[in-house]
Amino acid sequence: MSSNLTLMQKTGVSDLSFKDYNKRQLFEISAERNKERVLKTKPAGNFYYHNNAWTPLKYEGFAVVSMLNENERNEPLQARLIEIQNELHYNLSPVYAFYQLPSGSFHQTIANTLSADRFKEHILNAGLLEDYPEIVAAAFEHIRAEENDHPIRMKMVGLSVFGTAIGMLGVIENEDHYNRIIDFRSGFYGNEALAQLDVRLTRPFIGHITLSYIEHSLNKNQKEHLAEVINEINESLSAGENYFYISRAGLRRYHHLAEFTRQDNYPVYSL
Repeated sequence: MSSNLTLMQKTGVSDLSFKDYNKRQLFEISAERNKERVLKTKPAGNFYYHNNAWTPLKYEGFAVVSMLNENERNEPLQARLIEIQNELHYNLSPVYAFYQLPSGSFHQTIANTLSADRFKEHILNAGLLEDYPEIVAAAFEHIRAEENDHPIRMKMVGLSVFGTAIGMLGVIENEDHYNRIIDFRSGFYGNEALAQLDVRLTRPFIGHITLSYIEHSLNKNQKEHLAEVINEINESLSAGENYFYISRAGLRRYHHLAEFTRQDNYPVYSL
């Protein structure tokens, strides 16, 4: 029995097949899908706008992520994402409805662990804040790794609206690259020590970089305009070669969703 099937039986959730994953990503950036998804947008509640300034609201947790700025080959993509944020900023209104994340926070989540109430219950209240990096490091050591000379390459293909945020979605053209991520996740979520802390697979892997959070309710006209702006940007992206190079994943701590920090004892895994 595959580890992915075992995880699905435990949680009712599984990662997508390579074919279904890419099909799903391309569907989610389609014009019709974005027009549909904007109608369901709602405030995220992660950032507060007051006196012409944004303040992050507390949202604590740990995640295993690949930061965009960890690889210098990602510099062209980072510059393009900043350009897109500027387009969103100048074309969307009201200004207090859209928080543009700092570029230093751009990342791909490889595996969620614990956040918000579950972080408080299983780490803070359990007195495991100092020990948790060691628990994750031990899990990393038990995940089978293969030598890879080339980083995982994910092509960022278009913007999508998902509930409370706007993000750039990515497809993975090489099936072996996709499987490297899925195999890591299977080993990570199959670790018994982490499972005892309620670290579990809660959603399939979705390649994306979050760019903006929606932080205020939008009326019908504003939602329709949001879809128009996103779809126009996607048309300009269709011929682009915007690649995210992923060579490693590491544990990161966050107190809010605009900054992901690491310490020297935080483990890193070479993908």
